[in-house]
Amino acid sequence: MTGPLRRRWVIAVTAGEAAGFMIPAAAGGVMAVAATPTFIVYPVMIAAGACEGALLGVGQSIGFGPALVRRPAWVAVTALGAAVAWSIGMLPSTIAGFDPGSPASVPWMIAGALLLLASIPALQWLVLRRVMRRAFWWVPANAGAWAAGILWTLAPSPFIDETTSFPVLLGAYLVAGLLMAATVALLTSFAAVRVQKSVHQAGVARIQPE
Repeated sequence: MTGPLRRRWVIAVTAGEAAGFMIPAAAGGVMAVAATPTFIVYPVMIAAGACEGALLGVGQSIGFGPALVRRPAWVAVTALGAAVAWSIGMLPSTIAGFDPGSPASVPWMIAGALLLLASIPALQWLVLRRVMRRAFWWVPANAGAWAAGILWTLAPSPFIDETTSFPVLLGAYLVAGLLMAATVALLTSFAAVRVQKSVHQAGVARIQPE
């Protein structure tokens, strides 16, 4: 059953994250074209990121299969984790005078990156630990997958500038988002299968779906 479980996870998570990423991509593109003030951009992008996280959570809960995790709780913590990740990721462009290239900024950038990558899986662990023992490995496994997947969002940067039309800008980031979603889904599928097997083998009681 490993093959079908992995395929279900990859398809559901790719679809959920790709659809979710469209929300902050579209919001960010519109605000960039409209030259929206930073004090508006920051909270809007965090809210858009939470929506992305919610759709990712739905996709992951489907990928896990029926009754492994309670969907409302899983979606809620995933949305919260995504909001935290976006709030951290937006800080360098929000803080006035912050220079990412400065040596003094390096420790802050590293700490921020680690917190960003761990924000979603760390909060998901709070739900996952209720259905399986020793579930903390989920955090580094997922953080590593996000570290690889998020690199796709940097891919369009060398090819776009202030003269790029909005449709081209949006299309570039939607393609990048799809590749990010597929990468994260594929890399996390091994962890998801491990969770499913561990829960079944341990005979942990399932939480019935809502």
